[in-house]
Amino acid sequence: MKLVVYLDLLLGVNLMMNYLLLWAAAKLSDLKYKIWRLLLVSLLGTCYTILVILPQFSFLNRIFIHIIISMLMILGSFAPLKVKKFFKVVGYFYLITFATAGGILALYNLTGGSPLNSLAGILSISPDNLWLIIFASLFIIIIGQFGWIFIQQKILPNIFCLGIEITFGEQVEELVALVDTGNHLQDPLTKIPVIVVELEALADLLPVEVIKLLESAEADQSLLFEQDIETSWAKRFRLIPFSSLGAENGMLIGFRPDEILIKTKEEELSTDRAIIALKKGKLNQNDDYQALLNPELFKMSGT
Repeated sequence: MKLVVYLDLLLGVNLMMNYLLLWAAAKLSDLKYKIWRLLLVSLLGTCYTILVILPQFSFLNRIFIHIIISMLMILGSFAPLKVKKFFKVVGYFYLITFATAGGILALYNLTGGSPLNSLAGILSISPDNLWLIIFASLFIIIIGQFGWIFIQQKILPNIFCLGIEITFGEQVEELVALVDTGNHLQDPLTKIPVIVVELEALADLLPVEVIKLLESAEADQSLLFEQDIETSWAKRFRLIPFSSLGAENGMLIGFRPDEILIKTKEEELSTDRAIIALKKGKLNQNDDYQALLNPELFKMSGT
């Protein structure tokens, strides 16, 4: 069977698909990216595809070379990356690739066709099968745009949520916390790890006057330290600096509890070396958890 290659379509489609795969992998990995880097790397990846279809470079068409090229594309797009983060991006990259391929196979089956019987037609990327490219592109965009939301709201809460107890004096508040690997907040003075908790979730633990002060001090947290507060609370407050999208130099008000109890499936871990940072509003729209747990607490529990 004669294989016809539409070079313009091959270039355009490969460039677009490479870009979308890298973009979606960045979205799922919660990585910052630069469009020009994604485009440049996508173009280089397209050049590799062109070389592969040339007879004199057929030796490049090997699985291990494909894997090496994809890893180099990821490094070129997002470096510098820590090793753990790098393999996370690689995992998402191939997950999206295989999911898209699976979606195409499923669509073929639903329409009564078989991609295995028309493999040459698919490889040629002719105008007759551009509907495949449109489907694949939309599929990747949906994964990139909504996949991380789904992971955050449905998958992570079921895997990484733990029960915790916050004790202050004789009062104990039980919450559900998400183990957040992105939470590296520390008290700037003592380097004690911080747990971010919804203010509303601690309404029964905090004195009414303290809650009012926290709400009124939201615009300028330093106002809280100018107020007369009950002695048992006065020395426990902290200002925790943080950076996030839209808040490069933000501040959270925190306090030091008497004890934090973390309940895992295997054991209960206790520590008094933790700071509770208070945040107005919901951390999760479905209310699956009310706190973000710093992983460093697992190392400090029992101390």
